[in-house]
Amino acid sequence: MSGLPWFRLYHEILDDPKVGTLEDGEFRLFIEILCLACEAGDGGNTQLTVTETAWKLRRNVSVTFQKLLQRGLVTLQKRFDGEETVFVPNWNKRQFQSDSSTKRVEKYRTKRFSNGEATVTPPLQ
Repeated sequence: MSGLPWFRLYHEILDDPKVGTLEDGEFRLFIEILCLACEAGDGGNTQLTVTETAWKLRRNVSVTFQKLLQRGLVTLQKRFDGEETVFVPNWNKRQFQSDSSTKRVEKYRTKRFSNGEATVTPPLQ
């Protein structure tokens, strides 16, 4: 990923009963897990176990994490070594890859050029 990685957080989160009824610490952990999933860049898999997540966040998250599991906001996914890692369901649905205007503009200009049209934007009158 180039530049500063980011992820989408939709305003509807305020009206989602799974999220809206979380206590402050639970909500904070959920947002932090979203950050870890973004950082990992693996389609919602943080690549971290619950223990590794706790270490990364420098605090005990086991009790709070259970609440997120119960609500289905996170799940556990088997890793190659048999350990279970923290996974955010529907990550790819909500965090789709943005397109780049560069490719669209290049395609447009190529089409214009092949049609014999000017390849440079005309000056303003």
